[in-house]
Amino acid sequence: MATMPLRKKAKLTAEARAKVFKALSDPRRVDIVDSLAKHGAQSGTQLAEELGVSIALLCHHWEVLAEAGVVKKERVGQLRMCTLDLAFLREATGGWLPAAKRKRSKRRDVA
Repeated sequence: MATMPLRKKAKLTAEARAKVFKALSDPRRVDIVDSLAKHGAQSGTQLAEELGVSIALLCHHWEVLAEAGVVKKERVGQLRMCTLDLAFLREATGGWLPAAKRKRSKRRDVA
């Protein structure tokens, strides 16, 4: 059973964010995320065929990504569909890029 990612009111905890990065530390899981980003929602069968892996292996990786909050699984008829949770991913990685861009532009202004 998937557990919900750990969250504070409107902001993810450091622990929940680390869980996202841990889930993405496996190249096969990155392949899954890449495929979903490129093709949108897919069934387990579609993903397994595209990635050349067994359904059992896909389900293992799929579950890790779902527990981390990276993907959402939904039953549609007899299929289990998987989609990226883009809002959650933005929240998990948010705050770094804007801050890094501000620091870079300040350094350029000083130089």
